[in-house]
Amino acid sequence: MAFLVMPVSLPFPSFDAIATMKQKSSSSDTNDIPQKEDENKSIQELQVERKAIVGAWAPYQMPLEEIQSTQQQEKAIKALLEKGFVEYYFVMTDFKNSNAKEITEKLLTSADKTGLQILIILLPPSEGGPYGNYDWEGWIHYFNNLKGEHESFKGFTIDDFNWISTRNDTKFKRNVDYMMYSNLSEALYEKKEDVHFYPVIYFEGEKTKTVIKEYSRFTDGVIMASACYYNITNLKGNLLTFSKMFDNKPIRYVVYPTITYNYSRYNYDPPSDQLIMATISIASRGADGIILWTKIDSHVIEDYLSNHDNTKYLSKISMMEKQQIRDEKIWRQENPALANSIFQTYCHL
Repeated sequence: MAFLVMPVSLPFPSFDAIATMKQKSSSSDTNDIPQKEDENKSIQELQVERKAIVGAWAPYQMPLEEIQSTQQQEKAIKALLEKGFVEYYFVMTDFKNSNAKEITEKLLTSADKTGLQILIILLPPSEGGPYGNYDWEGWIHYFNNLKGEHESFKGFTIDDFNWISTRNDTKFKRNVDYMMYSNLSEALYEKKEDVHFYPVIYFEGEKTKTVIKEYSRFTDGVIMASACYYNITNLKGNLLTFSKMFDNKPIRYVVYPTITYNYSRYNYDPPSDQLIMATISIASRGADGIILWTKIDSHVIEDYLSNHDNTKYLSKISMMEKQQIRDEKIWRQENPALANSIFQTYCHL
């Protein structure tokens, strides 16, 4: 598609445009959309300076859990902490698997007393498929035990909680529908209070109100993500709105320093440096933490980790933010047909 090769990384409509079309075309459970006047009144809330925590989401350059040597594992943990990371997220597929348990508990032992907090990623049916472990009661029992044994274990997340499944071997199209069918809430009632639960919630996800109604009481915060991460025009307002929707619980935002599979199969270019810097500029002010997805050795990320307290650097990424939003506005004006279309089913690529 010709519009994919662009100096501005914005090949789809804004969240507001999508929301308007969704409201016209459907009366189903949708997200609350920020009104411009409310956003302007509350924008100062996002400008409050706060120290955003930094997490690493399954980094493929330094997968701590795969390091065999305890000494090398501890050295790698120290290196992450020195860079500024305080949280580490990795996938565990089955608590019943002895090898998976050994790997997990070895990592937690290495991380104990270092200050690094470990969170386990559970895969929903859209990723784990029919052979994933969805024994929620068993998972919670396992996590409760881990918490009693390891001070580095902070809790867990369930990925793509309000997202859809494009697999042919899953019974439920929406992950949240499966969560309700499989009685996840009953298991969460048994969760220890200090085992933290942070579901991954997409701005563009489905049945978000159902998620809030059924599961917000069990959450200690949420991990926000955007399927439309090439477009940051409305990121500031979306963070504010979803924070309110989840009762102002702590929010972490996923930053993509590299391209995800779904966009690569549509022949997109990787996110530009400007886009990444603009995203960090907004998310580091508007969220309680940012989670860097897989490519944590990107030079843009290295710059942020080294300079996040430097006023000149903060001014630089603030300018990148303004330029990115200006570029996105120009693109919408020059591509009205695309800007007002429902692109790839609301970025469900």
